[in-house]
Parts: sequence; C-alpha cells; structure tokens
Amino acid sequence: MNSFVLAFPLTVAQDEPFAVTPNVVVEKGTASLMVPGCTLSFKVVRKEATPGLSEIFKEHQDISAEEATAIDSHKSLLFLLGSLKSPADLTMVNAAILKVLSAGALGVYMQQSGAAWTAEAFREELGDAQFPMDPWMNYLEGPDVLYTLGLETFALPDLCISKASDGTDPREVLSVVADSLFMEGVSSKSGTEVDCGECGIYALRQETKSPFAKDDPEYNRQGIMRLLKR
Repeated sequence: MNSFVLAFPLTVAQDEPFAVTPNVVVEKGTASLMVPGCTLSFKVVRKEATPGLSEIFKEHQDISAEEATAIDSHKSLLFLLGSLKSPADLTMVNAAILKVLSAGALGVYMQQSGAAWTAEAFREELGDAQFPMDPWMNYLEGPDVLYTLGLETFALPDLCISKASDGTDPREVLSVVADSLFMEGVSSKSGTEVDCGECGIYALRQETKSPFAKDDPEYNRQGIMRLLKR
C-alpha cells in the first residue's frame, strides 16, 4: 500500500493553530489539509509532544546539541497522511514538506522508513539529492547485505545488495535502481535488468525470505528484491 505518514514536531501546542501559509492554517479540529502548490489532500492528526524525540533523529543523522534541545522542547506533533501514486505526487509532497518546515516545524519523521530529518538537514538532503526519492529512503545493514527501507510507500518491493566492494557504492546503486523503478516506471519484477550507468547493469531477483517478521515495522508486503551485478 503506497501510503505515508509524516510527523512534524511543532513549537505550538496541540490545540493551538499552526499556520502553514498566511491563508492555510491547521486548527485544533482540522481533519484534512491542502498545501498550496500540492494537489494531494493530506489527512491531519495532531498529538501531544513525545518525550525524548531527539533520539529518533540522532539514530538517523548527526544533529547539534542545539537542534536536539529544540526538538526535545517541541510542544506537539503534526501528522500528515497521504499516498503517492506518481512521480509528480512525490515532487509536490516534497515541496509541501518544505513549506511546513518553513512555517516553523522543527523537522520531519517519515514513519514508513524511519528516516528523520531536522528542518535544515531535509533542505540540504533534498537539495543535494541525486533523486527526489532519496530523503524518503532509509537503509539497514546486515552482516554482508545492505537493505533499503520504505519503498512500500512507492508500491515497490524493498531492495538489497551485497556490501562486498567491487568499486561501486552500494547505496548509490540502490538509489539509482529505486529511482528507475518509481520515477521511470521500470518493472520491479524478478528478472528485470536496470542500467545504473557507470555502476553497471543489475538484475532483480526475488528474495524468498525476508529478514523481518510480518509484524515488524520494516516488513514490506511487496517483498524484497536482491540486486545482482551482470
């Protein structure tokens, strides 16, 4: 299911208004939200602050003491729920995230992948990213394998690749293949070959077992594809 949940720590209380733009304000009872420039409608949920929230952000990136203090001092959480059906949707949602951050949100936590970005880090990641999916993806390292997390949001299987060094960056390969599958519409079926440019050509092979139990948050109902270099 290609749904997502985005959580934003705010500096206003749960029952106080949060202005995304001067004309778009999330009130206490707001149930849905349209952000200017984005045609998707977000379902809105507001919750009380979560103690020690900065630990989630620290697990994903290095943050400063000032950023950690600010996040731990947040007064409420704004959740935006929706679904992605096309590359155009992704571009618009990324722009909507930037607007919420510019309005004063301290960061964004992407529940589907566990990626957590401070406001400045998300801006930098999106600006530096080779592909618009990159800020949405997270990675999990096994003994000799690197897995993606969060691709179910894009109605795709997650990907894995051997960490054995052959002169290529495994994260770069995973990122290129993910972009090819969603942004370019390349088939995600087992046997498909994806041209990763200088990194080479990789074939998708269905993994018969998942390292995650079905009730684990990392479990992807679309399965997992292993990338094998040709």
